Amino acid sequence: MSDFFGKLKSGAGKVAFDADKMGRVNKAKGEIGKYKQQIDALYLKLGEITYNQFANPNSAAPDITEMCQTVTDLNHQIAAKNEEIQRINAETYAPQGAPAPAPVSPVTQAPPPVMPAPAAASGMPDTASAAPGGATKFCTNCGKEMAVAVKFCPDCGTKMA
Repeated sequence: MSDFFGKLKSGAGKVAFDADKMGRVNKAKGEIGKYKQQIDALYLKLGEITYNQFANPNSAAPDITEMCQTVTDLNHQIAAKNEEIQRINAETYAPQGAPAPAPVSPVTQAPPPVMPAPAAASGMPDTASAAPGGATKFCTNCGKEMAVAVKFCPDCGTKMA
């Protein structure tokens, strides 16, 4: 009988481990999505600058070096998050009594300058910061962080459990 409860406890531990792993992967994917939105906003701004320079060749061209460097920094952040996802996916469950897997260290690279994402301008409230007591959850489809009380993901529309 104790063997049965041991297996049950081990199975519950594995489910908890897998759920935590999935949550961390979804969070990293959500952060990648935010970085991609920032890159898209920068590309839009760079396109506007290029068109304005084409339409008015005599006007002074603004320095675009900083925006290009920000895009490069964001691409590095995306690469780092993809590596983090690979490390998380490589983790394996170690049953109680066995040595625990090594914890994943967070990326220590300084974050790039943040441009306002296009979604922020949509007038949608930031549901993650509106959560009472800071309780949040992540969309199982796109990884968006949101308040626990939210029924549908504000980014992709997936129904939340």
